[in-house]
Amino acid sequence: MRMPYWASLVAAGLLAAAPADQIALPSGGSVSSSTVGSKTRLEIRAKNGSRLALSVERDSMVASKAFAKVKVIGEIPDKTLILTDTYPSIPLGMSYCQAGEEQFLRIITLAKGQARETLHLKLASCRENIELADPGLVWNGDSATLQVHWLEGPTNKGKPEDRTIHIGSDGAPAP
Repeated sequence: MRMPYWASLVAAGLLAAAPADQIALPSGGSVSSSTVGSKTRLEIRAKNGSRLALSVERDSMVASKAFAKVKVIGEIPDKTLILTDTYPSIPLGMSYCQAGEEQFLRIITLAKGQARETLHLKLASCRENIELADPGLVWNGDSATLQVHWLEGPTNKGKPEDRTIHIGSDGAPAP
């Protein structure tokens, strides 16, 4: 029996709303992402099988249907996930930024059966001239501290910037 063209695309997975790649967590769980409208949906599976999900915002420098490339930076098991999500930049005239990227840091606090974004920070942007150093992110699990190093930071445009983020005992970034 012949299948309509659109049905064959769905069957092949070509019209799916978004790819969902599972990334292993150091604790044994996983995190996956998908695109829903102009947001990124993160699904977190704990080692014990429980699942939490949340949708996170992107800014106007990211195309609304762009898929996230998610990377796990660090984890405090059952308390905190530290992730980056990277997207292609929306193009500007004269081909500027067509090969560029927009990257965000997300700290997700896991508490009381919920996942909550407790920090959202722009790490890199072709459109806004924000650039991480190498290494740009350094996670120290023993002290629950994340260091961010920019060649060109988000606060003082065009100048180096450093930020230290400590994760408190409640799993959220300390002020």
